[in-house]
Amino acid sequence: SKATVSVLYCETKMMKAMLLLGLLAAAEGTFTSHWGHHGWHWWDRNRNPPSRRPTKYDFTTKTPYWSSKSLSNHEHEGPVGEGDERCEAVHLQHVGRHGSRYDDNDDVKDLEELLASKGSAIKNPRYAFLKSWTNPFPTNVEKHLNEVGKEELYRMGQRYKRRYGSDILSDSYNPTYHSLQHTWKSRTSRTASAFALSAFQKGGGQLDGYEPVAMFCLFTGDKDRDGDKELRFSDNCPQFEAIADGDNFPGKIHEKAYEKKIEEEVGVRVSAKLQLDASVWKLDFKGLELLYKACLFETIILDKPRRSSSCALFEEKDFAMFSFLKDISQYYEAGHGTPIAAKLACPLMSKMLNGMRKFSKNDNRIKANLMFGHSDTIQPLLAQLGLYVDPVPLTANMTWEQAMARKW
Repeated sequence: SKATVSVLYCETKMMKAMLLLGLLAAAEGTFTSHWGHHGWHWWDRNRNPPSRRPTKYDFTTKTPYWSSKSLSNHEHEGPVGEGDERCEAVHLQHVGRHGSRYDDNDDVKDLEELLASKGSAIKNPRYAFLKSWTNPFPTNVEKHLNEVGKEELYRMGQRYKRRYGSDILSDSYNPTYHSLQHTWKSRTSRTASAFALSAFQKGGGQLDGYEPVAMFCLFTGDKDRDGDKELRFSDNCPQFEAIADGDNFPGKIHEKAYEKKIEEEVGVRVSAKLQLDASVWKLDFKGLELLYKACLFETIILDKPRRSSSCALFEEKDFAMFSFLKDISQYYEAGHGTPIAAKLACPLMSKMLNGMRKFSKNDNRIKANLMFGHSDTIQPLLAQLGLYVDPVPLTANMTWEQAMARKW
């Protein structure tokens, strides 16, 4: 999912070299952890498990970071130990997905052409606006970080500064203490820049208080196999590619089967809403997916109200079915469904642990190692950490109750 993983090295008056792992789900800190006298303690800030009820932001890996709108509910929540002992974070390893981005131009073009050729089949005047739907997004920013994404990471930098700014993220950037890494994709480097803009601002947040930062990526110049085994590992493992590209790969089989289920169930509901003339347009999965993606980006980028966007076509269960389809795909391509997927994150995990070991022994002085990648960076790392393990594999023929109770 869209998330960040933060690993902290902490010290207290009585204990040094304790490791603290905190998973900040959707960058909002839904789950936090600390080390106390009796071991690990986990708590849910919302007290109750997150609901599976879809909202306008239930877009799986494309879901916006929730707290980009306001900082009002994000007061300082530094890790606190038991009794009078306070755990002071002195070292941070951060891995996060880039901020919200623009869509693929091909998807937008395909939908525009589909509605132009089939729009006459829509007989319900409530959805007449779809007949004249045209691309509302610029075509020269395909998959680039968008304005929402910039704000998301700027706000995240503010929250991190408030939480760890006393020592780890001091007012000034210093390459002796701070490292920023991204992939060769521009959306990750711009994500790192937006984060750093606020994380290393001085005082009142004026631009003249910003210290330019140095960033790097592991890129060999070959975009098909870029050599980045730390943040884009799935593109650099021929063994994994051979498994995932195979005709018998479970992910493909279950994904295809569930696409058929969406076509049959969601297709019927959407066709009825549109009052489609079936002789002109028989809605298939591809058409449904394009309409869903239009809903996704119209909501995230344009903040369109549901009634005047493609989202009006879908019910809550429809969103949940698309969400489960994506989770099935990621479960096998980047998660527990394929054992080698978790092993892909070994170089990244090794880098993080070695960074903490060296810092604890004063072998290096890096206080914050800030890394910005993709959803395919985060999910193998979650699997490597043994998080979100389901008792049975995710499959296309799971009952609805099983699908909605999944952990992944």
